[in-house]
Amino acid sequence: MIVPLIGAISAGLGLSLGLVLNVRLAGHTGQPVLASLINFLVGMTVTLTLALLGVLGQASFPVGAEAWMWLGGAVGAGYVVLTLFTARLLGVAASTAGVTLGQILGARIIDAFGLLGQPVRPVSLTAILGAALLVAAVLVLARERETGPVKP
Repeated sequence: MIVPLIGAISAGLGLSLGLVLNVRLAGHTGQPVLASLINFLVGMTVTLTLALLGVLGQASFPVGAEAWMWLGGAVGAGYVVLTLFTARLLGVAASTAGVTLGQILGARIIDAFGLLGQPVRPVSLTAILGAALLVAAVLVLARERETGPVKP
């Protein structure tokens, strides 16, 4: 249980770092969509290399996959472009918290209704409380950005 949790936290830390790198790159390109394209070209190169090396096992081309299963890349592109836009306005912390809130809400909806072939997992009171706390965190972080940093 601890190893997957560390992996998930590491992925989250990586998303925050990647967001900052992409925001800085967008500043140099003058165009968030071009920065996103560069992001995906670098990511594709790394992913292709890992796949060719057989990292995490050998794979085969997904011949029988339904068409909707191929949309993950489009969702990823939307994520990168939207976070570049929101991070410039909200800051990295509030933007990341907002993304996390969206992920939690989306995951809860998918689980609650068993969407996209996932098993149904009822929503619990603790999940609702966790989402409510995350909403509060997003609002606090966005408000902090609006009022500026607190000086000692």
